[in-house]
Amino acid sequence: MSGRFDLAVVGAGAAGLTAATSAARRGASVVLLERLPRAGKKLLATGGGRCNLLNEGLTPAAFTSTDPGVVASVFDRFGAKQIRDFFGSLGLRLATDETGRVYPATNQAASVLKVLELEVRRLAVRCETGFEVDGIKASPAGFSLHAADGREIAARAVVLAGGGRSYPALGSNGSCYELAASFGHGIITPVPSAVPLLVKDRMCHSLQGQRLRARVSSRIDGKTGAAAEGELLFTQYGLSGTAVLDVSEGVSVALNREGKRDVAVVVDLVPFVSEPELAREIRERLEKGWPAEDLGAGFLPEKFALVLPGLLREASGAGRGSPSDTAGRLAAALKAREFRVHGTRGWNEAEFTSGGVDAREVLPRTLGSKLRKGLYLAGEVLDVQGGRGGYNLAWAWASGFTAGLAE
Repeated sequence: MSGRFDLAVVGAGAAGLTAATSAARRGASVVLLERLPRAGKKLLATGGGRCNLLNEGLTPAAFTSTDPGVVASVFDRFGAKQIRDFFGSLGLRLATDETGRVYPATNQAASVLKVLELEVRRLAVRCETGFEVDGIKASPAGFSLHAADGREIAARAVVLAGGGRSYPALGSNGSCYELAASFGHGIITPVPSAVPLLVKDRMCHSLQGQRLRARVSSRIDGKTGAAAEGELLFTQYGLSGTAVLDVSEGVSVALNREGKRDVAVVVDLVPFVSEPELAREIRERLEKGWPAEDLGAGFLPEKFALVLPGLLREASGAGRGSPSDTAGRLAAALKAREFRVHGTRGWNEAEFTSGGVDAREVLPRTLGSKLRKGLYLAGEVLDVQGGRGGYNLAWAWASGFTAGLAE
């Protein structure tokens, strides 16, 4: 395949499809280059197959980046209203749940991909699948993009929208980092984010498979970091669940990028009960002679009978102390159980990537490279990370549309 286009978009995921649409709507000739056999494979898996494509609480403050100003400038140009209007123009009906998460009314990610594919087809965007870009060369006339199989195309401008490194089987293998680096861009070391944590603790082994609502906070070098309340899942390797995923970015950065070892999460196993109230309840049960395995009845899942006797022994100090003192220590342990973290699961289990092309090296509002005119970057390839709940897809739509304007 050969040809010359106004714009070549590398990566036909959320950001790439939006960039292609944005460019083609203003009359540019566009080619989409996707290394997989089809476009949007990763998009189909988002939100558990439902595609949580936006959050009503969208704000730049929900993101971390090497340049928060770039994030703010993009959302100022293409924010929540513009994202809604964009999908409305494609004929996609949206629905918002009680938490502010926005989904297609069909509750199917396939509906989102379908309307995007129909639009790029209507706009005569050329989509080349199985095209793995292994090199880009710049010239006064623009760029030439080379595929691993020898194919080549030329374009006046390029958008790198190939994603990060999470879920590589779905298309994001981090290859765009190397392409950006070939033009001198710095890469903030990518690490898994929204990822389960590796913990060696007897409680995890005893309770594996158990789910419960909990409050989780990170603790790095003795300092408390992000906190979240939601589901906690004990696994054979450690901890998972939405609350853990929501605090995992800082933990992963500390472990995998900064090489820190004093890393932990602190878990409130009974967030719906205050510590004094819990201590009082436990004290009354101890005074009534309740068996250790039953002390959590009514506020902890039944499976905790496996670990409560051990926790009680720790709290009682080998039988020393009054029931009141023991109850207080056990309540404190249940309200702030520390789990030392020694690693994270890998890219195949990470929802997002933290890190990427240094956002300080792109221009605000346009996302054009400061190092090479005509080169633009969008989506997860940039060092911009949002929380779970539709924020990262919102960044993909907004940054993709903005980069596609290719000023």
